[in-house]
Amino acid sequence: MKRTFLRALESLPRILLLVCALTAAHAALAEAFTPEPGSDVKKGILLVAFGSSMPEGEEGINAVTDVVKAAYPGVEVRVSYTSRIIMRKIARERNKTVDEPAIALAKMAYEGFTDVTVVSTHVIPGAEYDDLKSVVDGFRLMSGGGPKAGFRRISLSLPLLSNLRDFERLAQALTDTYSERGRNGAVIFVGHGTHHFADAAYSALQMALWRKSPNFYVGTIEGMPSYDDVLARIKASKVKNALIAPAMLVAGDHAHNDIAGDEEDSWKSMLTAEGFRVTPVLSGLGQNKAVQSLILDKLREAWDEGAM
Repeated sequence: MKRTFLRALESLPRILLLVCALTAAHAALAEAFTPEPGSDVKKGILLVAFGSSMPEGEEGINAVTDVVKAAYPGVEVRVSYTSRIIMRKIARERNKTVDEPAIALAKMAYEGFTDVTVVSTHVIPGAEYDDLKSVVDGFRLMSGGGPKAGFRRISLSLPLLSNLRDFERLAQALTDTYSERGRNGAVIFVGHGTHHFADAAYSALQMALWRKSPNFYVGTIEGMPSYDDVLARIKASKVKNALIAPAMLVAGDHAHNDIAGDEEDSWKSMLTAEGFRVTPVLSGLGQNKAVQSLILDKLREAWDEGAM
């Protein structure tokens, strides 16, 4: 019986084990910090990003955080990262701690927050978002156990590209920002890409952009459309100029190295070698005011879902 139980535990995803551990810790500690029925509600917002270890990349996260704070004055807004590699690098190089979502939510529960809205700043509903949803679902299950078992309410916003309307809205935001550049050559938006089925979102965004301008292209570093896909299309278009911009929340390591770096295998270097005049844009989606509005709309939907 004991071996069967241990084998079952080993088969659980790591994130669920973490939530189980946090549940046990929270149950032991929360009583002194959870408001009694009838006391004041304490609302909070947890903004979750993949993260960035570069100050230039953090600008995109900070810009979204500032917009959220301005839209919800008086509500505490905290920031969490999902990349452990980035969190460890920040801790090592700057002696600064950034919590992952499970830890951040456990702290908020311990401190007496009753209603929490988790804001996803992910572009697509890929593996990172799946993991975040698992954490939120775990805390939601805890909340069903009574006022001292978890939050009163917890909700999660959707990523930028979650439904058909989202592709049209993001395509319009990018068109409004780069339409002038698109008249003089190719404008290429480079996303991270993933092996998750949500990688198809980039191709759907491409179709939405082509309805706006034939000179707008979408590529990814690790998925599809690939660099070769984009190269074949812009060669066929006969343009000579190419602007490349990150289709990511932040202009961090990927933007500075994989997209705009001087290495031979960066998009800028490879396109230059093909004869294009390349202009990199080191500004993430989080710094785009139209995209900030889209994230706020997602937040409002989740906030209203969790409202009482």
